[in-house]
Amino acid sequence: MQHAVHNHATIRLANRTDVSGRVTADEVNLDRFHNRIPKVCALVAATLIPSSLRWMSLFPVLIVPQVLWAAQSAPAIPQPTPQTWFATVGAQSNDKGRQALAFLPNEIWIHAGDSITWRFDVDEVHTVTFIPDSEPRPFFQMITGSLSGSQFPDPKLPETTVVSSPGQLPDIPGTQHPAFVKGATFTVNFPTPGNYKQVCLFHNNMTGVVHVLDENAPLPYNQDFYDRQAADQRRDLLSDRDGRSVAACRECAAHDSLRARVVAAGTGEISATAGGTQTLAVMRFQADQIFIRAGDTVEWTNQNPVEPHTVTFGTVSFVLGTSPFPNDLTMHPDPDGALHAVITSPADNVSSGIISAAAEDPNSMGNQKPLGLTRFRATFPNPGTFPYRCLLHDDVGMKGVVFVFPKVPSQ
Repeated sequence: MQHAVHNHATIRLANRTDVSGRVTADEVNLDRFHNRIPKVCALVAATLIPSSLRWMSLFPVLIVPQVLWAAQSAPAIPQPTPQTWFATVGAQSNDKGRQALAFLPNEIWIHAGDSITWRFDVDEVHTVTFIPDSEPRPFFQMITGSLSGSQFPDPKLPETTVVSSPGQLPDIPGTQHPAFVKGATFTVNFPTPGNYKQVCLFHNNMTGVVHVLDENAPLPYNQDFYDRQAADQRRDLLSDRDGRSVAACRECAAHDSLRARVVAAGTGEISATAGGTQTLAVMRFQADQIFIRAGDTVEWTNQNPVEPHTVTFGTVSFVLGTSPFPNDLTMHPDPDGALHAVITSPADNVSSGIISAAAEDPNSMGNQKPLGLTRFRATFPNPGTFPYRCLLHDDVGMKGVVFVFPKVPSQ
């Protein structure tokens, strides 16, 4: 009787015990109960059930509870947490004259399910664009932009859906989705393993690649590595360490020289990494101020391998796909193909249109690209001050002035 009262008191005490991380009286009693099950079942089987059926009858009593108990107590296997990575679009000098047309870095390894957020760091327009291999490269002005965070490849239409930030030029009338510039961000999610080419729709030699690995595969680098690599590439592009961009302008006459007749309308060079191509573009007229005599002719040459420019006097507006040559000015090509204008007054409106190197030829089959129009000439018969600009890049300071002095009287 005393033993029964003691057990009853123990159970009442256990029922009043709070649940905690420690083993409680309830848990101890439950363990005792489970330990007794095999003994009771064995006794029943030995006395009441024929030997041929004993093990079959014991299976649901002995094995099933143990399996269920193990399943409830087994720890859950942790799943990889999707990560957001960060990269940069473009870089520029303090005066905006030197533009790195590059994704920084332009090669990244991530896991399936991860996202990358690109920060636009320049005043020059760019896009972050992913195109399915079966689709042609779209015209930038037609790209209104995907939602930030969109998936590529698109799970519903992986073979046809282009994922891109907006691509419309802000200066074009009717633009409602202008391309991103400094301060904007754009995120893409990558749900499927694969290797995906990244492009900028404005700049042909601005490419990169995103390697998307299985979620359990090891990654070669972390975010700190990519941050350092981006900083190194930015420094190397903007500093022009090999000096080629400067050397390209040595044929141009000195700044403020009366003998100067040639102006470089931008310079640049293409470089490459294993992930893609990058371009340094010097978006300046060199020299930006030139002094001549009435009757002299000035030549502008675009020495950038990929970036287009214009030489525009007056208030000519940029019209996409056309060269804005006013009808009342004398425009004719010289024998070498360069367009030639005669500008009589600072009030004249005249533009070279697009001057740019030809697009790259195909490697094998395909039509050869025609020569690009890379030169523009203008003759100034009268004295005056003639400001001009590049319609595409005046927002980053690509402007110049031609000072025309009277002719020296004949002796």
